[in-house]
Amino acid sequence: MLCIAAASVRAQTETAPPAPRADGVITGRVVAEDGQPLAGAVIFARSLRGKFAGANADAEGKFTLSNLERGAYIINTYLAGYYDPVFLEQERGARTYYRPGDTVTIKLGKGCVITGRVRDAQGEPLVAARVRATRVRDEQNHPLGEAGFGAGPAERTTDDRGVYRLYGLPPGVYLVWVGGKGMFNFNPRPTAYDDDAPTFYPSTTRDGATEIVLQSGQEAADIDIRYRGEAGHAVSGAIEGGVGEGAVNVLLSAAGSPLLEGFRQLSSGENATFVFDSLADGDYELVARRFDKTRDNVIAATSQRITVRGADVTGLRLTLTPLAAIVGRVVLEAAPPAAAWKEQCQTKLDASAPDAIIRAQRQRDARGDRAQPGGPRLADTAPDDKGEFALRGLTPGRFRLDLRPPGPDWYVRATTLAAAPPAGPNAKTTPRVAAPNPLADVLTLAAGAQLTGLTVTLAPGAASFRGRVAGATDGAPLPELFVYLVPVERERADDPLRYAMARVRSDGSFAFTNLAPGRYRLLARPAPAREQADDALFASFPDADTRAQLRRAAETSDAFELQPCQRLNDYVLRYAPKD
Repeated sequence: MLCIAAASVRAQTETAPPAPRADGVITGRVVAEDGQPLAGAVIFARSLRGKFAGANADAEGKFTLSNLERGAYIINTYLAGYYDPVFLEQERGARTYYRPGDTVTIKLGKGCVITGRVRDAQGEPLVAARVRATRVRDEQNHPLGEAGFGAGPAERTTDDRGVYRLYGLPPGVYLVWVGGKGMFNFNPRPTAYDDDAPTFYPSTTRDGATEIVLQSGQEAADIDIRYRGEAGHAVSGAIEGGVGEGAVNVLLSAAGSPLLEGFRQLSSGENATFVFDSLADGDYELVARRFDKTRDNVIAATSQRITVRGADVTGLRLTLTPLAAIVGRVVLEAAPPAAAWKEQCQTKLDASAPDAIIRAQRQRDARGDRAQPGGPRLADTAPDDKGEFALRGLTPGRFRLDLRPPGPDWYVRATTLAAAPPAGPNAKTTPRVAAPNPLADVLTLAAGAQLTGLTVTLAPGAASFRGRVAGATDGAPLPELFVYLVPVERERADDPLRYAMARVRSDGSFAFTNLAPGRYRLLARPAPAREQADDALFASFPDADTRAQLRRAAETSDAFELQPCQRLNDYVLRYAPKD
């Protein structure tokens, strides 16, 4: 998918857009890794406009999500004993989107198991004690994303022998612990261990815990814990910045981990104080997020690192900071009525604004994975029926923007970002600052800032181009590569929209979609360095210096032309590294 850095949206056509209809369906089938159907799986669908739908798989694993409005949906699946690989993709910032009319095959992985026995200091079984497993890294040993509600630990209770069994776990690296009240600071069935600090496997504090590495479907047995029975500590404080204006969620996670250990919600009008107790010694991250009165949008947030060492931590103050937003519109142009190429298109060119997808990914700052800022790294949304959209609740920082067209036959023809007006006492005599290039530049958002004036124009007739890169000699190994499309026309030389870049897959293949028709040259170059191996968004369009380098490097390459809605496949590009 050819992505673009854009952030404003409102679709305009020659006639008024139709009212949204809720009669679309997504059908599919849920299967295990061996292809066998999984009956009873629960399927959840969420649109980027906040609409939800659900279904259950029948005896053949088939399901239908019905009454869907137009637009993009994210699908997740639950079945006891299995895990949904989509959750693992989402941890890395990746997203797979579906639209009404699609047919989906969902393949669930067999979950991992951790089992063992919990005994006290005298060797007697601990009965009805809650045992939790916290996933701290993925199966490639990469750090996970950021703390968020729903990312709590797996939990089971010991039986009369002190035996526990945690199942349905995704692969990764885990810590196992017992004791404490858990995420919500209350338990429907209190136990004798609720006020204790957690004891980590095998019988230690968090800092000395032994990690458990699980591959897909693996069972780790004899993970026995000797319970310490030590008193827990508390972390308490207050929220500053207007809790009365909306609900505030306060989240507690271990430093460097995305999985929640505590969650508190302070409703409007409540005393803006919080307490997390039954905590072990260690480093923690506190994140507070304030929602608007409808509880739909995060409008303020903050984060703070704290350390618990042998005593309670009290008197904390979390001061909420206004969050940023990106607001704009997208324009869908109509196809020329007499264009003969329309017959070559894959669709009827009847796309509407809600079919587009807009995303913003915050770039890591100097703190890297050691900090949990008070907002998500990846935010996504879709335009409404008028084409207008807003990405809200963005933590101040540096962002890369991404827009996915509504289908294979659309490309980005133009994008504009209005320059910000001067501010300060000399605003009338100060010239306007040039607007950043929303395609090639990283955008910086200050606290409470609203980036407006972005307009993206989409046109029909997009082409696609697929092929593979081969070594100078057959069988020669290839380094990690990017392939670039460079425009031939001189008048397009400085237009980032006419450039495209894509990673070469491990099998040497590459693909470009949503390309503007025109003449291009193709070349392969070593992949640029990435900030992190799991970065989901990268610069889809090269900056000015890179464009100049590409034009010089591509001058001797053969040129080819892509016609509107053309599908060019099976192209072979030979790559020979420069000495």
